[in-house]
Amino acid sequence: MPRPLSAKAREKAIIAAQEVIALDGIEGFTVDAVAKRSGVAKTTIYRHFSSGNELLIHAVDCMVQPFSTPNTGSLVGDIDAFMRMVLPILDDHAMRRTMVGVMAASISDPALNRVHQEMMEERMIPIKTILELAQGRGELDPELDLNLALDFVEGPFFFRKLVRQDALDDGQIRVLAEMIAGGLRALSAQTDPAR
Repeated sequence: MPRPLSAKAREKAIIAAQEVIALDGIEGFTVDAVAKRSGVAKTTIYRHFSSGNELLIHAVDCMVQPFSTPNTGSLVGDIDAFMRMVLPILDDHAMRRTMVGVMAASISDPALNRVHQEMMEERMIPIKTILELAQGRGELDPELDLNLALDFVEGPFFFRKLVRQDALDDGQIRVLAEMIAGGLRALSAQTDPAR
């Protein structure tokens, strides 16, 4: 009879895999590096995961932490609070590198693409809720296309942090939140002349 799989070895391999991703990026990920870092034999790792890619996907999947939804009572306040919540993650070099690596690798890897899409959906839940709360308060048109609005909320913030890789101080975060909220309210006013 085969020995039962060790939950402790599996956990050690996943933690080591996340550390390898953080240090070497998606492109530098190997089962050899995970085995060396974790002290778990490669044969044991392959008993838990059918391939290195399965381990990589599982490790990335476990890195996704859901964000809470701010509810300050205003659209500007909620966007501001959300950006402040996400900022420490985007300021972390290893996490930024992982996010960009997953995006790049997901173009040609269907399994990683699935993880990337799930990460995106998970990350979008608080923003969607923020927009729905604003609709409920009458700040935004109830017919507003939420999918486009989600992109509008995220776009400037993530462009600044991931593409330009520029810092955002407290004042800039507030101004950016006001600009985003102002743009969404202006769009709502165009679609509903009564606003």
